[in-house]
Amino acid sequence: MGNRDIEGPIHRSILAYLRLRFPKALIHHSANEMGLQGDAVARQIAKAKTNGMVPGFPDIMVIAGGGLTMFFEVKAPGGRLTPAQQDVHDHLRALGQLVAVVRSIDEVQAQLAQWNVGG
Repeated sequence: MGNRDIEGPIHRSILAYLRLRFPKALIHHSANEMGLQGDAVARQIAKAKTNGMVPGFPDIMVIAGGGLTMFFEVKAPGGRLTPAQQDVHDHLRALGQLVAVVRSIDEVQAQLAQWNVGG
């Protein structure tokens, strides 16, 4: 089946939505774990970890101001969290942060409503 990017378009649509919904926020995509292989990529990942990359860190961080920070992990339909992602999400929640796994703009909207977050 090849390397069809199913998650990428979902990710980009969610980023665009969040940027419209929170125009004054700082919205960051964290390029963490790469689905590539080979020695060069392995060296690149090792260097990133040495420089502070946290495996499992959520895909999108929204710093909206006023103490509001939200984290979104974007998954394709049927996608599941890795153990590293679950550990980081648990850690963030223990720190009182808002964290959600989303698969669509509709799920982002529902999560924002659940958190009672405007925009």
